[in-house]
Amino acid sequence: NMFDLHPPFQIDGNFGATSGITEMLLQSHNGELHILPALPSAWPAGKYQGLRGRGGYTVGATWTSGRATEILVKFDRAGTVRVRNTVFTGTVQVVDAESGAAVTFTKPESDLVSLTGQ
Repeated sequence: NMFDLHPPFQIDGNFGATSGITEMLLQSHNGELHILPALPSAWPAGKYQGLRGRGGYTVGATWTSGRATEILVKFDRAGTVRVRNTVFTGTVQVVDAESGAAVTFTKPESDLVSLTGQ
């Protein structure tokens, strides 16, 4: 039982559920942020903000019809990050959210962008 809704309550089950839901929205491994890797069909539209990725990144995403419409990555320190999502297989615009300036990025794979920030 993923959710502990009956006595005796076990806190690890409740924390496990939260962790599982978070992993559906953001996976952060090997220097890569995978945005919406396992979005359930029951959530066709939504938004999250403030999830923490390994390496010092704060991530947010908005999606409609099961597809990302906006991805926000805030750098806590200077560096390069790889961000994966199916939206990158099409034409995308990557901008600095504060200045609105275009951000230079590379595409090592069809659904992966690599960008540097500070």
